[in-house]
Amino acid sequence: MKIIITENQLKFINEALGVPENILDAAEVLFDIVSNNIKSINRKENEYEFSGELDFELGGKKKIVIDSYELHVEVEELDGYNGEVMIASMGMAQSFNFDRKVMMKRIEPSSTAEVSITYGVSEEWEPHELYDTLMKERVLHLSSIAHELKHKYDKQAKELDLIGRDAEYTATQRRSTFGIPVIDHKFFRYMYYTSIAENLVRTTEIASKLKSKNITKSQFKEFLEGNRVYKELLEIKNFTFDNLIEGMREQMNRVDALLDHIGEDPEGMSENEKIDMVLNLVYVNLVNIRMSTFIEMISDKGDSVRDFLMQLAGRVPSFLKDEDEEKKMDKLRDKFFNYVTKFKDNPTQFFKDECEKFNYVSTKMLKKISKLYALAKDDDEVNESIINWELHQQLLEKKYGKRKIETEIKFKKK
Repeated sequence: MKIIITENQLKFINEALGVPENILDAAEVLFDIVSNNIKSINRKENEYEFSGELDFELGGKKKIVIDSYELHVEVEELDGYNGEVMIASMGMAQSFNFDRKVMMKRIEPSSTAEVSITYGVSEEWEPHELYDTLMKERVLHLSSIAHELKHKYDKQAKELDLIGRDAEYTATQRRSTFGIPVIDHKFFRYMYYTSIAENLVRTTEIASKLKSKNITKSQFKEFLEGNRVYKELLEIKNFTFDNLIEGMREQMNRVDALLDHIGEDPEGMSENEKIDMVLNLVYVNLVNIRMSTFIEMISDKGDSVRDFLMQLAGRVPSFLKDEDEEKKMDKLRDKFFNYVTKFKDNPTQFFKDECEKFNYVSTKMLKKISKLYALAKDDDEVNESIINWELHQQLLEKKYGKRKIETEIKFKKK
């Protein structure tokens, strides 16, 4: 029996599955514009800028309008790299301020899609390779544009939100590297992948590929099982705390090197003692980067007069202080500090809890993604027709330098 779904019903299904109305079509239009801009590049530079007009209205009940775009292309030459041009990351900026009156982040409304693309290249790269690389995996990169549009939609559609989640999300990408693959390339990547911000966009990303490839209902199972996001979520679902520990045991030479790096002597330690010390070290550094990110996000960096007077006086002048407001800020800061240091006396439990969270979140997302079956075309209707995590981390280190590995929590309650 064939079930007929009306256009309005399809829109409702899209929204329920986390795919806002018009977003897939908008992503295709924006991708074509971006690709044409990049195709026009004919000289070697480190950066390129493009801009123009758009006419998008995304979403059903919650609508946002996008009437222009700005494209920033960055090309990073990698020391000692001789491979093909690669895309390290795509992003879409969205500004916000911390509103001290309500102690929450407030999104600054913007109708401009600010797209950024970062390439990693060898010294011998040629301009045409930027376009060739983008188009070689068109479906993947189109879905990344849809992914970024969904990020913008989520942020813009919610004017006020808690700041802590943003601090955690950003800190996961800024954290130190420890030279142990199971920590750097699995545990932290899984933390990023299962964050709330990333989970909100996954269905849109996969729906974009579904649409681009004209997948039918009979092809859906094979499509899903071969999808990069789906496979990653399965990998995360099956990752356990025991896998984390075993991955460290298999790399004890790297564990020893890390301990030696921070001035500890691993010679007299058992494997378990070394692992416990490394877990504590990773936890301490994560606490510190989360706290510093949080403090940065709630600072008065947007108040130029206040900043100028602080530079002169070395502190906030008393006549600019609001005592009640400062007390609220201290209370908010301490609340976040208590949250991120919850496991300071038992860091191992933090890692156990995170691994359990990986399983819970990935299982939930796998179920949600499987419901995209409803958006696959009926077989008789069809006409034929964060990207590289390791590279992105490498470019961050090149741009900002390696973060110092810290051995103790440097923040204290007020």
